[in-house]
Amino acid sequence: MEYYKNFLPLILLLGLSGDVTAVINVDGILGGSVLLNVNVVLPANTFIQWITNNAIVAQQFPSSSPQCLNQLVGKCELYQNGSLRIDNVTYTDGGNYILSALISGSSTTNRTEYKLNVYGKLSASVLSSNDTKFPLISGTYVTLHCDAGNQTVTTYTFYRDQKTICTEPHVICRGSFLDFRPITEKDSGIYTCSIQNPVSTNTSNSLNVTVMVPVSNIKVTINTSALVWPNRDSVSLRCSALGTDVSYSWRLQGVTISGGGRFHLTDNNATLIISPVSTNDNGSFICTAKNSINSINSTELKLDLASPVSSVALTSNTSGVVWAGEDSVSLYCSAQGSAVTFSWSLNGKPVPPNPPYYITQSDSPPNSNLTIRPVSKNDTGPFTCTATNLANSETSNATSFNINWFPDGDINCTVQAIDKEVELGCLWPGGRPAANVTMTFNNVQDTATNEVFRNVTISNNIHGSNLTCNGRQLGKTSNCVVRFEPPKYPGFKNNETTEVKEGGTVILTVDLLAGNQSRASSPSFQVLPAEFSWSHGAGPIPNNDKFKVNSSNYASTLTIHKVSTSESGTYECTATNLIGKTTFVFNMDVSNIVVPSNGLDGGEIAGIVIGVLAGVTIIGIIVFFVLKKQKRASKNGRLNEADDQIGTIEYAEIKKDNNTNGGMALTGISNNLQDHKDDVNYAQIKFPNKPSTKNTTLTPPPPEETVYSDVKNSTKT
Repeated sequence: MEYYKNFLPLILLLGLSGDVTAVINVDGILGGSVLLNVNVVLPANTFIQWITNNAIVAQQFPSSSPQCLNQLVGKCELYQNGSLRIDNVTYTDGGNYILSALISGSSTTNRTEYKLNVYGKLSASVLSSNDTKFPLISGTYVTLHCDAGNQTVTTYTFYRDQKTICTEPHVICRGSFLDFRPITEKDSGIYTCSIQNPVSTNTSNSLNVTVMVPVSNIKVTINTSALVWPNRDSVSLRCSALGTDVSYSWRLQGVTISGGGRFHLTDNNATLIISPVSTNDNGSFICTAKNSINSINSTELKLDLASPVSSVALTSNTSGVVWAGEDSVSLYCSAQGSAVTFSWSLNGKPVPPNPPYYITQSDSPPNSNLTIRPVSKNDTGPFTCTATNLANSETSNATSFNINWFPDGDINCTVQAIDKEVELGCLWPGGRPAANVTMTFNNVQDTATNEVFRNVTISNNIHGSNLTCNGRQLGKTSNCVVRFEPPKYPGFKNNETTEVKEGGTVILTVDLLAGNQSRASSPSFQVLPAEFSWSHGAGPIPNNDKFKVNSSNYASTLTIHKVSTSESGTYECTATNLIGKTTFVFNMDVSNIVVPSNGLDGGEIAGIVIGVLAGVTIIGIIVFFVLKKQKRASKNGRLNEADDQIGTIEYAEIKKDNNTNGGMALTGISNNLQDHKDDVNYAQIKFPNKPSTKNTTLTPPPPEETVYSDVKNSTKT
């Protein structure tokens, strides 16, 4: 038996080269006891050995007491089933332990391997940051370290506000280190680190991490984009910036605004209210945003302050003479100020914005143009321009024009009887400068400006005289002539009989101006004014609904409505002027063919027209040959003055009237006898008729140098 004991360790050690089952991990606490437990029942005749680091530390032979050997002497106990307890465990006791069991009579050795891990109880670790400057700056790379010293730690866990953070995307946990790539403002909080091994756990100190965002993106805004009017408007300036715990301050032209008076600071000084705005606020406003990390200044902001109107000036494009009705002028008004509007005045009254006044306005620089195209004599001035804005208004200097103009119309010859005298007048007023007027009468001349008057005695020596007026102004001339003679109606034929139908309307006319241009060498020829009176039979003609007399200084008309056969006879019109009087005699024959109340039909009208035209044609041929004969008898082949036209034959011009009732006979003469001495003129008779469904107007083409009638249908009223 003793021999066997001597060789058994060698046998067991040789068995170490055999197969080993899976390693069994056993954790032990430093200074405590640990049990390497055997879970199988070994027979009593089993040889047991515990070996570590190739050294036997415990063994037991059959029928002998267990032994602790080498480093386990005095600190282990080997149990009957082979379990090994180690007391007062140290870190050197840690390692791999192999249990070898050899049953007596067997050649097989059972081997089991244990790994003893010795852990001490953990003390608190220390959590710190690699960046010692607090607060931390957002956007930087920061690392936290959980320092457990020489302790054996198997697990590190990091917490922010008691919540694990290693799963966040910008966080990397690597053992005892926590990396932020980069750190953000949201990473502010209370950090702790938990360390753990199989036998204990502990928590680090708390680390208060504050992450601040630097100030950036500063911006200043204003609550209005319109002009700001001093002493009227209020404005609000708002300063904003990115960053943590940002505070704001304001400066105007470098001077800090502390609030009070017109300045009001709100929202942690982020808002500056100015109420009201002053002209002193025309400088640069700057906002400063800062926190514990940095500070930045905004760009300069200037208020768009409106300025009052000033320096209003009015100039003209001309300083010379301007002619009314021909020239155009322009006025230019300039001013300084904001949002200026302009208004124009002439003689203290507004200038209307319509022709001939054309007004334009521009804003940069403020100005306005007034163009007058053309000027009139009322545009002499003074003109003024007023510039206005919300702050004030200012009126310019006054400007006037030197405007000349011609007199209105032509010169006028006037003759007025006053008792036994005649007041002669030549008038051409209204010009600037005044026109020179010359009166010539009976070889006596008088000259003055605008008008000349002279009184002469009514006597025989003025009969046949001419009053001549001549006017001259800056190259323009005008003249008129009045011949002192009794009233005349050139071309009028006394006692001519006009036939009309009963029930119609007759118009008898005396016109002293008819043909006046043919009686003088100038179209300015005038006749003396006259008074008219009408009579029929032995008495004057009343002015009533039946007989209507309408007279002026130079013409008179008698209208007879619904003429009857009893009103046939002689009608006289007497025209009287200061030289004498003339009576014009009309003979009217009213036939008893009553015009139907509903007017003539188309056939009657056609018959009348054809008959009249045929008669007129025959008369025209006769007159043509008579005039030709007279022209051959004349020495120079032409008639001379109107008074010499003894052989001139004048006829009526016949027309149907469209506007009055019944037939109408109108006697008159041509207007241009001097120019048409060979012309034949006709009386005009007008008959109102019932409208026809057919166009019965007949206007035969007149032969050369012959004037024919114009016959038209008219509607009965």
